[in-house]
Amino acid sequence: GIGLHLQHLAMISQKRRRQLSSLASHRRRPKSRKHSLILISAAIAGSLIVISTFLFVTTDGALNTESLLTATGTESAVNGFTNSSGGPWVIAHVVSLIKCSKQTRVTGFLDAAAVLRHSIHKNSVHSGTSKYSYKMYAIVHEDCKSHAHALDRLGYQAIIRPSPVKKEEIKGDFLRNHIEHENCCGSAEFIKLHAYNLMEHPIAVHWDMDVALFQPMDDLFDSMLYSANSVEGMLARSRLELQHPERPLPNRIDAFITRDITSSKPWEKHQGVQGGFLVARPSESNFDRYLAFIRDGNYTKGRGDGSGWHGLGYGGFQGAMAYQGAVAFFYDQISPNTAVELDICVWNQVVADVIWRGPAQMEYYGQCREYPRPGDDFEDNTPEKKRCNDCRVLPVEKVKSAHYTACKKPWECQIPRPRVPRDKREVHRLQELTNVTTCGLLFKKWFDLRHDFEDLVQGAVGIEPADRDGGYHPEYFGGSCDRAGEYHPMNPPPADFDITRMYGM
Repeated sequence: GIGLHLQHLAMISQKRRRQLSSLASHRRRPKSRKHSLILISAAIAGSLIVISTFLFVTTDGALNTESLLTATGTESAVNGFTNSSGGPWVIAHVVSLIKCSKQTRVTGFLDAAAVLRHSIHKNSVHSGTSKYSYKMYAIVHEDCKSHAHALDRLGYQAIIRPSPVKKEEIKGDFLRNHIEHENCCGSAEFIKLHAYNLMEHPIAVHWDMDVALFQPMDDLFDSMLYSANSVEGMLARSRLELQHPERPLPNRIDAFITRDITSSKPWEKHQGVQGGFLVARPSESNFDRYLAFIRDGNYTKGRGDGSGWHGLGYGGFQGAMAYQGAVAFFYDQISPNTAVELDICVWNQVVADVIWRGPAQMEYYGQCREYPRPGDDFEDNTPEKKRCNDCRVLPVEKVKSAHYTACKKPWECQIPRPRVPRDKREVHRLQELTNVTTCGLLFKKWFDLRHDFEDLVQGAVGIEPADRDGGYHPEYFGGSCDRAGEYHPMNPPPADFDITRMYGM
């Protein structure tokens, strides 16, 4: 019907949206109210009439797609509140400060926060590259509250919180006795879940600090906020970069995630999420649902089938007992068919190998680390058969956000050379782990953002940029590294620095 026709037009070119008006005029009268709305939207797509889409919601933020209306006013409603200003929707962009040093300043910490915020600004309505505005938040663990002021001058609103789950509240013995040894932060990492409580925003994006955004996120936001049957919704969905394009998209998208495929094994059915990136619809009820199953603590020791949360295979991988495993379990089992997996080479790109190279289970050597798709056997699960892409060699201009993990942190001033391990069985895995050239080019993008930010600060308040005469791979680090491990941090702005005034917000 017309929905498929509109999707086809969207995939060809956005410029052809003007053709929808004439297309709709030749269609027969629709059979239902839903079809009527599609034709109405198509008929006026090329006109001068401005319409807004009302999305009425339930009290916990769930969209009621049966109540889809069009309106000619300046108000629009989504996620349980009204944007009556007529201005752009404001997206919450969130980081968490979970562990902190006793030092007054950790090398690279403020620089990373500044670069992340600057990259988001450059891909917002305030730079003319997006239709969405933004607000920065830092969820700060109560043990780190003395560090919260350091982020104030960069425009982050600090939210001081304890961990929403305390170890002694967990009923299951194994989880209660082992969670504090999981990943970096144990149960404290669950403070990231407070992003779900930012109900004054239609969408919250949680980032790790070692991330940079290179392209706008409008297609993700539009896919969540517009009806799947609207022109805007269909156009946005047709442009999504998906990890599994063979899977149908849910009618309502509540989240976008990326999986930690680079740490998984081909024979394991479930992977954790990559914890540095989550796009989610705020929902206090979802926050409560997380806390309920975490406190219940139904977690089985081990890895693979029969392990992890509820014994369903969410165990043993990095972060399985903490955030990375809990978010994966939530969207797979508690709230299925509401989250969409994005292409890990494009979004939250870590530049790490996705091919199994041993040392164990060498019968899987050369296969994709992600479990085979339905209908495939393991022999089909190879890059040669297009079942996975080599993220290490994707041109950097196609990367929409980068997460500096396998590549190392930019401020560490290190080239990620292939390692020669003591255990020779690990040689293939570690020597193929990442790609030096791709990492270097992504370092350059980070330092370009940093230097652009420094130049803006100099113009606003006269603070001189740090020296850019360092000789360590200046083609990648832009003169901000003297040698390996020797970084030139930014000169901090004054305590009364107002970043919003610098940005003209």
